[in-house]
Amino acid sequence: MSISNFEDSLLTLKGYFLAKRLMSKTQYFTRTEIEEYQIRAIYKLLNQVCTYIPYYKKLFWDYDFDVSKFDDLKKLRQLPILKKKDLLDAPQDFIFANEACRSLELSTSGTSGEPLKTFTSRNQWIIEQASIWRHWKWAGYKFRDKMAILRSYAPKNNEPIMKLNKLKNWLYVSPYHLDDKNGLEILKKLRKWQPKFLRGYPSSLYVLAVISRNYDIKIPSLKAALTASEVLTDEYRRVIEETFKIKVFDHYGQAEITTMIHECEKHECLHLLEDYAYTEFKNIEGTEEKSLIATNLFNYAMPLLRYDTGDKVILSKKVCSCGRSFKGIKKIIGRSDLLLFHKKGYYIPSINLYTYFSKLKEVSKFQVIQHNNNEIEVRIQLINANITSSKQIQYDIKNEFNDRFGTTIDLKITNEFITGSGGKCNPIIQKIKK
Repeated sequence: MSISNFEDSLLTLKGYFLAKRLMSKTQYFTRTEIEEYQIRAIYKLLNQVCTYIPYYKKLFWDYDFDVSKFDDLKKLRQLPILKKKDLLDAPQDFIFANEACRSLELSTSGTSGEPLKTFTSRNQWIIEQASIWRHWKWAGYKFRDKMAILRSYAPKNNEPIMKLNKLKNWLYVSPYHLDDKNGLEILKKLRKWQPKFLRGYPSSLYVLAVISRNYDIKIPSLKAALTASEVLTDEYRRVIEETFKIKVFDHYGQAEITTMIHECEKHECLHLLEDYAYTEFKNIEGTEEKSLIATNLFNYAMPLLRYDTGDKVILSKKVCSCGRSFKGIKKIIGRSDLLLFHKKGYYIPSINLYTYFSKLKEVSKFQVIQHNNNEIEVRIQLINANITSSKQIQYDIKNEFNDRFGTTIDLKITNEFITGSGGKCNPIIQKIKK
């Protein structure tokens, strides 16, 4: 279910106080204290899922998994790794009905282009917010510091490209209108408004930095940048930091609410939040990369045990000098989203297209193929759609892409999608060479 702006603000505020009260302490737990904390949380979670979650009731029986004897994190490995396909095949089997009816509904399509709806309990959402507040504090953020946000805000043709939230003191900036003209307007506004922080998609902050560098417009009030939702490449980081004279603090998480990784103020590595989730690292033969297999500690609405996130990391061999005992991550190797192009030639981030399609319940799969600035092909697979709803969906998608890209699209309802090596379907394909 969705929540009102007031309730969202209330849960966020509770997260703020949780970050100050408890999570400021857990980050400095010893390794023994962290393990004991995780065992207690998972033991409580297991007792819930074996009673109320259909999938796990059967799984525990099939694997002779005795919850009462759970006293070691390694015992969780008696259970098989959970794949996204398992969720897509029977999502209702993972839901605690009594909790889900009061929970928040999230959407994701990940790297597959197949939308998945997940649920998170209100208590978990408070922990989610607390984890983020703590990360922002690592960056030096204080409540109601001015922040310019270049993500998620997608204004229609008659709406402004910037919108101020006076309560939070955040300026939302459209990442879909970053041509030179709008970029200059945005930079001049930021210079006058004097934000302390930038937050956004790495690709959007990178494009803004390039415009800033090209026109020599500086924003001296900035203290840090907070990136999320895309892979932060070395080039993106270098250009953002050098142009704005600030440090970048990267964030990793997913809509499935299974694990989270944050970069601290020392920038020697990123930290796995072990008071948020228990995360295993599965070896990948022939490489130093590890697959992330995660179990969230507190999401009772839709608990996922040993979930394969589909992302990979490289572990840090150094111990961070910040003093936190959370495990160190050298590099996150997740989905590297492509930049698409507006009809006028400027960059458009593709990341928000995943969110857009995940909210269309009749669309079971999508693929966007950009052949050139004026030619975009969109393929969708529909389920449970009648003639009337199918026409409405096509109308809505065409309007959405026209607003975002300034051009009409070739929309196809089909079961045929372009696949790459190993049969994987990439939801975003960009064929422009620049």
